Amino acid sequence: MSTITKKRPKRRPEHPGAILKRVWLDELGYTQSHFVELLVEKSPTDIKHSTMQTKLNELVRGKRSMTADFAVLISQVLDTNPKLWMNLQSNLDIWEAEQRMNVVA
Repeated sequence: MSTITKKRPKRRPEHPGAILKRVWLDELGYTQSHFVELLVEKSPTDIKHSTMQTKLNELVRGKRSMTADFAVLISQVLDTNPKLWMNLQSNLDIWEAEQRMNVVA
């Protein structure tokens, strides 16, 4: 019986915010401001437009991690699965942890 080994990616996985911008916002023609309006409308709490703008901008620039709450909110607006966004973040987090710990595939 042979053993199946999975190679770890050698390059850094793309940040979920970069994927959000490139694959969704750019392709759909949404500006960050327009997308923020959609997020604020779907938000169950009274969140300030400026606060949501900051969160989205930091996410898109890779300065903020994807949170479960934000994944659910983005999924409601884009009609996607929140697990998609959390898996992207998890893959990035694991890759970065392996780099810090010098784990070699």
